[in-house]
Amino acid sequence: MTKQVWRALLAFTLLRIILAMVTPLTPQEAYYWSWSQAMDWSFFDHPPMATYMIWLTTHLFGQTELGIKFAAILFLFGTYIIWAKLVQEIFQKDHLTFVVVFALNSTIIYELYGFVISPDSPLLMFWSLAIFMIWRLAKTQDAKYWYWAGLAMGLSWLSKYSGIFLVPSVLLFLLLSKENRRWLATPHPYLAGLVAIVIFLPVLYWNSTHDWVSFAFQGSRRVGGLHGLGLRYFGELIGSQLFMLTPFIFGFFVWGCVKILPKVLKKQPMPDGELLLFSSGAILLPFFTLVSFKSLVKMNWLVPAYWSWLILFLNGYLSENRSRKVMKVGLVSSLVFYALGLAVILIPNVPLGDGNTWSGWRETAAKVDSISKTLSVTGEKSFVFSTNYKVSSLLRFYLKGQPETFAQNVFGEGALQFDYWRSPRTLQGKTGILVVDDRREYRFKRKKIEPWFEKIEKIDELNFANFGQHTRRIQIFRCTNYRGFAVKD
Repeated sequence: MTKQVWRALLAFTLLRIILAMVTPLTPQEAYYWSWSQAMDWSFFDHPPMATYMIWLTTHLFGQTELGIKFAAILFLFGTYIIWAKLVQEIFQKDHLTFVVVFALNSTIIYELYGFVISPDSPLLMFWSLAIFMIWRLAKTQDAKYWYWAGLAMGLSWLSKYSGIFLVPSVLLFLLLSKENRRWLATPHPYLAGLVAIVIFLPVLYWNSTHDWVSFAFQGSRRVGGLHGLGLRYFGELIGSQLFMLTPFIFGFFVWGCVKILPKVLKKQPMPDGELLLFSSGAILLPFFTLVSFKSLVKMNWLVPAYWSWLILFLNGYLSENRSRKVMKVGLVSSLVFYALGLAVILIPNVPLGDGNTWSGWRETAAKVDSISKTLSVTGEKSFVFSTNYKVSSLLRFYLKGQPETFAQNVFGEGALQFDYWRSPRTLQGKTGILVVDDRREYRFKRKKIEPWFEKIEKIDELNFANFGQHTRRIQIFRCTNYRGFAVKD
């Protein structure tokens, strides 16, 4: 890689470190961090890789926002190194490598997971690494790369269940590549699959001891979300991807599908490098696009899909000597759009309705700390809970000493991973400090909660606003004498 590429990588990484130091924790980040406070082989919602890295980085940098977010920084830095090396080896064009690094860094979808940790952060790196190892296999015809690819694939499964889409993607490449089709008649790809399964064993072990609940949960949630054919969710997918890719990159991607992709596919024979980049996204992109006609497709589900096709399209665009000025202006516009997106997070208490998930929790935790201290002075034992696992996770992070908190399992509702930690039965007789806010997902379920306590009374309220607009109202209730599961028993 050239010095220019390294400078770009380091500059964007430095930006992410700064952002990690100044941006608030998101609810999902707090939730994944809470897993690291009770380490296990795997967890209810997702495989454990993101949490493993959070555990490591928080032990290096402390139980802080930076400590949590540094996990994402490391994963994305590794991802960009893989992409740069892959582009350089396939196309051997220094300028293309730089443009690819700059363009992908100009999108929200890839920058976001560089300072906001989620299972998508390690998934993206290990997916890319598996594709890189298959490229090395195609380039050298050395069977050892099968086992490196198997290792990377197993680590992608250990990151997120959608890593399984790597299997048909690699299979598609092998079937379409005349030179590499022969590998299917050897034991190497199957032994590589065995390596991947061995890496995935922690998830299988945890599920085997918990009634295979993760697979049941993911399966039932996806099937339960299916509806009749319609355009609603497809429209939502287009809107979310327009935002996540930025308007210019999204438009460029659509243009590439129409103008560049047919030319790439017509090449006879199609070079292995380009065929592999095509295959990497050729399963995931059509699959979730079709799913969107029947069900919600979340904005992050296509994270592993875009990058390889964008590389193909950028190479095609530059190879045809099209206007570099248009590309420069477009990429600058993407950076401006990205900066506007950052401003939304950095400006305190931006009124976005339910879209603002991060404001007010540090102040609320300070108020809860004060209430808890007052109760303890009078000899009243208390615990903190909320009506949603995300709020409970945020409170745990911001409370002094980061004590254990509880979620909707306190009043008998399922609370995902919280259901596998300390049972609320141990809290009987204690006073609950309940925290709720006015977003639809988290609102106060008084009728459901009242039977579980002797008395419920509101003791405080915090209101947050900016630009003259209401952002959030958070209420704190004192719930006396928790009756526990005697309510059900």
